[in-house]
Amino acid sequence: MNGLRTPVLVVWLTALWVLLWGELTLSNVAAGVMVALLVVVFAWPTGTRFTASTSFHPLAALWFVVYFAGQLVVSNLVVAREIVTPGSSLNRAIVAVPMHTSSAAINTLVANCVTLTPGTLTVDVRAPEPGTSGVPTLYIHALHFVDAESARRDVYRLERYAVAAFGERSMRAALDDERSSR
Repeated sequence: MNGLRTPVLVVWLTALWVLLWGELTLSNVAAGVMVALLVVVFAWPTGTRFTASTSFHPLAALWFVVYFAGQLVVSNLVVAREIVTPGSSLNRAIVAVPMHTSSAAINTLVANCVTLTPGTLTVDVRAPEPGTSGVPTLYIHALHFVDAESARRDVYRLERYAVAAFGERSMRAALDDERSSR
């Protein structure tokens, strides 16, 4: 799968280029390929192994996108109702959410999705202590706080879908084992 990572990235960046320009022409595709190759050549060798522990599962990724889009719609409606309703029903809190995976890519995806969702924000990500094998903890600010467990449950559901879509087999198995032990 790692041998396919660069060509897939070039195709993906080219598709994004064409979508951003809004025209499927030969010159637009050629320009997209050139830009994608430049990005891969000059931005890839940064010394980071950020995506090394990820894979791609198309059906699970589609489900992740559908779930996240649904969460965006619901949270937008909740925030919009808060804006147009007189008074305030905000109950703010910051919740610590210890993640189940140590994958930087998965945790970044989850943290960014939380931040993109109206009414929530990732305030901080604390890495485990050096020399330990722990996992990072996300600190989430919620405008409509009900209780810590429901806030954690929402983040864990997002993490589970992210691991199913982009995690390696060992990550998915470890998350399933942890989930069945609860």
